[in-house]
Amino acid sequence: MKVRFLAIDGFNLIRRIYEARNPLAATDMPAVIDATEQSLQRALNRHKPTHAALVMEDHDRTWRHLLYSDYKANRSPTPDMLLQHIDGFNRAAENLGISSCSVANYEADDVIATITTVVAERDGEVVILSTDKVFLQLLRPTVIASDHFNDRLHEVDVIARDYGVRPDQYIDYLALVGDKSNNVKGVPGIGPKSAVELLARYSTLDALLHAEDDRLAQKVQRAEGEARRCRQLVQLKTDVELNRNLKSFRLVTSG
Repeated sequence: MKVRFLAIDGFNLIRRIYEARNPLAATDMPAVIDATEQSLQRALNRHKPTHAALVMEDHDRTWRHLLYSDYKANRSPTPDMLLQHIDGFNRAAENLGISSCSVANYEADDVIATITTVVAERDGEVVILSTDKVFLQLLRPTVIASDHFNDRLHEVDVIARDYGVRPDQYIDYLALVGDKSNNVKGVPGIGPKSAVELLARYSTLDALLHAEDDRLAQKVQRAEGEARRCRQLVQLKTDVELNRNLKSFRLVTSG
């Protein structure tokens, strides 16, 4: 049987549901957990995976924070009430046969990227359930991203259509323009239009850093260290040690 893996960005899903419900007390949390379980069930019904994971994280400092102390500094802290009920969200997933997964000191993004790479290399299909655009770098014919809340699927052609660059250029594009959602600033003076122009001209960040007699490229060259750090921050790791095999993520259905 061909693997079809549903990789769920746990906090991306849960926090949106939590904030929409705006619970005022712990007694309101069962309704939030129930709403999450219903959302997960809808995702299963739509995507019909053979394997699934609710990928969580420990909200502590990761290697990206060590590289850049202001990483995600623009985000409000995860509410304590939500964090206190993580076991309830994990049980909601387990009720549907979905395995929960996290790796200490790594963001869910890197864990999902690793799972996606493993499945894709084995000719499987992956649906990434998240609104985070950083996952677009993983898209390929067998990997799609699902914006669960807007009922929108993103396939690999979305990169050229919406950003004007090739899929293999998307990481360099983010390195140049930044990733506001994670407080990654990008290169000063380089916006989306300039980034597209530079990547059309030189194809890669490395090549434009060695360009000569190009005033626009020189803006990037003067900020080479920042550009390389930004690329490191936005590029997802695909080699996280999961200490689990693919079989452990097989969707467990009742009956």
